[in-house]
Amino acid sequence: MTQKTMLLQLLLLVAAVAASLANELPSNLTLLDANEIPQRYDEAQLWRIYNISEAMQKRVPVGQMLEQKFGGNIWKENSKFLDISIARDQLKAARSFLSAHRLDPQILSHNIQSMIDEELLEGIQSSSFGHGRRTKKAARSSMHWKDYHDLETIYSFMREIRTKFPNIVRLYTIGQTAEGRDLKVLRISENPRENKKVWIDGGIHAREWISPATVTFILYQLMSDWENQPAHIRGLTWYIMPVMNPDGYEYSRTTNRLWRKNRSPSRRAQCSGVDLNRNFDIGWNGYGSSTNPCSDTYRGSAPASERETRAVAEFLAKRKYNLESYLTFHSYGQMIVYPWAYKAVKVKDASVLQRVSSLAAERILQKTGTSYRAAVTHEVLGIAGGGSDDWSRAALGVKYVYTIELRDRGAYGFVLPPRFIKDTALEGWTVVETVAQAIGPSSSG
Repeated sequence: MTQKTMLLQLLLLVAAVAASLANELPSNLTLLDANEIPQRYDEAQLWRIYNISEAMQKRVPVGQMLEQKFGGNIWKENSKFLDISIARDQLKAARSFLSAHRLDPQILSHNIQSMIDEELLEGIQSSSFGHGRRTKKAARSSMHWKDYHDLETIYSFMREIRTKFPNIVRLYTIGQTAEGRDLKVLRISENPRENKKVWIDGGIHAREWISPATVTFILYQLMSDWENQPAHIRGLTWYIMPVMNPDGYEYSRTTNRLWRKNRSPSRRAQCSGVDLNRNFDIGWNGYGSSTNPCSDTYRGSAPASERETRAVAEFLAKRKYNLESYLTFHSYGQMIVYPWAYKAVKVKDASVLQRVSSLAAERILQKTGTSYRAAVTHEVLGIAGGGSDDWSRAALGVKYVYTIELRDRGAYGFVLPPRFIKDTALEGWTVVETVAQAIGPSSSG
């Protein structure tokens, strides 16, 4: 054990003791189930491999081979590059495999565990010790964006908003997960019957922690000054689901930081979980997903086989009248993309969707200085079926459908330090504002 690791563990222990003495255990120090030993990534490396399309032309699926033969964990795969983490004991063999195919990895991180440890420590320091001590009252009732939060903190924030705005807010439980957690959606509306509707979700992939953080920030931005919001915000009905995959999200917080799927049990005992963003009923058995239950992109046993997928699909199918926008937040890549993903075709009104996403990207650049790319999904992320975004357009006819890939571009990937939450969330809010303006206020009377 290195001196740095020992110091980190000591600091974590001190933070836990200090917080529990103040009766405010930080949300990212969740008590572990005795059966769930946290997975560590000591000296695992994060690689970026370019020119994979050339290897694919020679029928060498590089990502799939590294995943299946060398236990790799794919972070990002597109036409230009592959980001993949490789465990310490497989580094040499995986490098030999790449050399044989004339590929050379760029190392983005030499030790993924140190990134995970630093993310955790920074969050504890900023929320427990930074900016003055939080009072007990504030700890119970306030959300903040200096750290990532557990599911219960997010749900209690949603309940708090419903309590504060009982006339315009409704909190739905639209289903339960395989492990029995509620799936919660908040509706905000002054005129649910007539207003045009916007759906916003986050956390479909467990490890993308910046996504629920951004969606809760969007919720805060909407409600912290609702009375003074412009007509194009107040005149809409908002459906907000910060965490579509609660089981996976909690598992990524307690056991495996890089978990992606849900936690539904598989017939194969050693592998569980389905990629919910390959499980919607659109191009389900096409390209870009896997039939292998051990793969991170396992599509499930059938379209909408998963409770989470069915709950969202059934809830929205009943509310498709006036549903103008479907916004789903992911990480990472800094992109605002629109259908189609399941086939190499643009939607008929692609020019409108491109104009709105380009405007959002321009506004983000002005606000935070961060570059986002506006594009059609299949061109920048590759072809993949079963996505919630494509489904909302195909099944419900939603116009403004966007997947927002938040920060960053690979320096930290999924393990984005908490100091970047606020600005990243502001970028997400900028997309929401821009789309709301494009929709325009609902006509009254």
